[in-house]
Amino acid sequence: MSTSYVLIVFALVILLMIFLISKCKVNAAMGILIAALILAIALGTPWAEIEGTINSGFSGTIKSVAIVIFLGCTMGTVLEKTGAAVRITKWAIKLVGEKNMIWAIALSSFILGIPIFADTVVILLIPIVSLLAVQTKKSMMSYGAALYLGALVTASLVPPTPGPVSAAALLNVPLGQAILWGLIVAIPSVIGATLYCMTLKTPVLPKEEFLKAAQETEHMELPSLSKSLLPILFPLFLILANTVASVMMPETPVANFFAFIGSPLAALFTGCILSLLLTGKEWKSKKVLNDWVNEGIVAAAMPIVVTGMGGALATFVKNAGVAEKIADIIVQSSFPAILIPIIIAAIIHVVTGSNALGVMTAAALVEPMLATLGISPVAAFLACGTGALMFKHANSSGFWVTVSMSNMDVNQGIRAVGGASTVAGFIGAIFTCILFALHVI
Repeated sequence: MSTSYVLIVFALVILLMIFLISKCKVNAAMGILIAALILAIALGTPWAEIEGTINSGFSGTIKSVAIVIFLGCTMGTVLEKTGAAVRITKWAIKLVGEKNMIWAIALSSFILGIPIFADTVVILLIPIVSLLAVQTKKSMMSYGAALYLGALVTASLVPPTPGPVSAAALLNVPLGQAILWGLIVAIPSVIGATLYCMTLKTPVLPKEEFLKAAQETEHMELPSLSKSLLPILFPLFLILANTVASVMMPETPVANFFAFIGSPLAALFTGCILSLLLTGKEWKSKKVLNDWVNEGIVAAAMPIVVTGMGGALATFVKNAGVAEKIADIIVQSSFPAILIPIIIAAIIHVVTGSNALGVMTAAALVEPMLATLGISPVAAFLACGTGALMFKHANSSGFWVTVSMSNMDVNQGIRAVGGASTVAGFIGAIFTCILFALHVI
């Protein structure tokens, strides 16, 4: 089987997958499965081995992330339902003051985007942001885009949001390292996007319905700030402490202890338990212990299945030697290797509209190439995450949620959301390339 045939088949299968997901509206998991089956057949995989390879690729990928994604989504559901998101936003507003209100919006969104989907962050906070826009006489183009971008960046780069969790698993990056480096790159990305949002001054008034909703929240009984932040920050602390202990005190009783309590599963389960503090006397109710957990399961199902399918596709890519052939061509051409995962993630995101799919699929495709390209798993993880931020536009649910709720028209949305996401992705990509060039990652 010639190299040219293998590369052409691979390219056509990936294009077909993108076409099915973006144009035919096929579910992402089904689109990736179809692509994996066609690739397996076209590359001559024995018929009797196809099902087993898919099952092993699927199970091998999700075994370390399925429970983590489920726990993260469950914790996010509790934060949504209890008003913790609103409390964190009000704290951020007090922290920075009225003159710097857009930074408060970006900060609260940045924090909430770690456990909660970016679209949901917008839905939760748009009433408060609308009221702030009126009080400060700022445009919803500016405030709405900042609200979405803060959460979008962390949802692409910082676990335990499903996209980066899955990418870290596919690339074999320890979750502690993924969180640490994801935060390091996410911070300048959000700062750059917020500065861009500050330049958006076309007058756009908020919707009246959200102003009324915001006034109602003024009288809501909200949980304390410490209780609101604890379920988010304490699991991150445990995971990072595990990483530090394993480096500073390897194979000691302390390191062994943190290896358990700082494992992603134990840390996020701790976060879920701590989130019960937000529910007050209702913590024993069926609504909290069953119904909200069911919502977490529903939210987790899609990213878990898509991650597994990505692993199955990656297995066929690896078995056929496609990745090595592509990597060899790139190395011989002297094209900067670090740009490959950025470009792949950006293309998948721009075409499909899903940054999570961009992160996960790009990670699955580039993982077999890493050794030949000379890219570390951490560098590839950051490259996939930043590439998947590039240019949100009209094929994205998050774009429409933000644009419609912020009272923007499509052209204003492209300028605001599309422009800010591209700035965030571009700055993050540059930062990743610099870290890679300096051999830091």
